Amino acid sequence: MQVAVNARVTAFTIGGQQRVTAEILKRLADVELIAPSRPLGGVAGHAWEQLVLPMRTHGRLLWSPSATGPLLKSFQVVTLHDIAFLDVPEFFSSTFRAAYAAIIPALVRRAAMVVTVSEFSRRRIMERLGVPDERIMVIGNGVTSVFHPYSPDDIAATRSALNLPPRYALLQATSDRRKNLQRTFEAWEKAQPALPPDLFLAASGNLGRSHVFGEIGDVSKSPRTVMLGYVPEEHMGPLMAGAEFFVFPSLYEGFGLPIIEAMACATPVLTADATATGEVAGQAALLVDPHSAESIAAGIVQLAQDADLRARLSREGLQRAAKFDWDDAAGEYARLFGRLMR
Repeated sequence: MQVAVNARVTAFTIGGQQRVTAEILKRLADVELIAPSRPLGGVAGHAWEQLVLPMRTHGRLLWSPSATGPLLKSFQVVTLHDIAFLDVPEFFSSTFRAAYAAIIPALVRRAAMVVTVSEFSRRRIMERLGVPDERIMVIGNGVTSVFHPYSPDDIAATRSALNLPPRYALLQATSDRRKNLQRTFEAWEKAQPALPPDLFLAASGNLGRSHVFGEIGDVSKSPRTVMLGYVPEEHMGPLMAGAEFFVFPSLYEGFGLPIIEAMACATPVLTADATATGEVAGQAALLVDPHSAESIAAGIVQLAQDADLRARLSREGLQRAAKFDWDDAAGEYARLFGRLMR
C-alpha cells in the first residue's frame, strides 16, 4: 500500500521545512504526493487540508511533513519540527498563532505517531501538548548535497555574482524574529572597533513573510553589511563555504539546519547556547547567549581574531556534520511507515 503524502507545503518557496520534506521524499519509494491543484495558503489551504485531503487518502497511511494535517484522520504520521507557536508566541502573527493553536494540539493527540527533529522538541511536545513518549519519535535532519567545501574558484565566482567583498561573515537573515536579526546587527555594530577593517557581514535570506512572523522593523542600517536577499540555489553552498564564519544566534530552534550546513562547508559556526542549537552543534561551534548583544559581539570578535579557533571549529564541524545524513533519516521514516502499515 502506498503512503500518501500531504504535499501542500511543497508548493511554496523553499524554507527549512520544505527542504526537509524534499530531501526525505527523494529517498522514499512507493509514496503518492497529494496536493491542491494550485498553491493554497492561509484559510483556503487549511480548508483543503481538513476537508479534501482526508477523502483523497481514505484507508491509507498519511504523512503530513509540515506540522498541519487533517484532524479527521488518525492513521497519520505528523512531523512537528517545534512548538515555537506555543513557547514563543510573540514571534508570530496573531492569525498564524490562532490557526496553529486550533489545529496542532488536537492533531498530534490523534495522530498515530508524531515525528520531531531533536530531543529538545520531543521534550517540549510531551510537556506542552501531552503526547506520550511512546508516540513521539526523533528523526534528525541531514545535509543537502550543495553544502560541502568548495574550491577557491567556485567561491570567487559566487562572490562576483553576488557582488560580495573578499572577506565576510555570513548571517541568515529572514523575517522570522526567532533568528534574532536586530540583536545580531546590534552586536555587529558593537564589535566594529575590534574587527578587521575589511571584514563585512553578508546577510542572506527572505525578509518578506510578515503574514507569518509579523513585522521586524528596519534592519538595513548596520555598518559594513551587505543585504543579499534571496540567494539562488547554485550559490548557497559556495556562499557558505566562502564565509570566514557563520553567525546563527537564534533565540529558538527545533533543530537549526543551517548549523550543520555551515559545518559541512568547513565554515566555523557561532550559534546560541539555547533550545536545540547547542544539542545539534555539540562541541563543534562557539556558543553564545542569544539574549545578549554583548555576548554575541564577543563571540564575533573572538572568531574574527582567532585563526586557530576558526581552524579547530572548521575541522570539528566537518566531523559533526557527517553524523547527520538524509539517507539515514529517510530510512527511519520508511521503517516507521512499514511498522504502522503491518
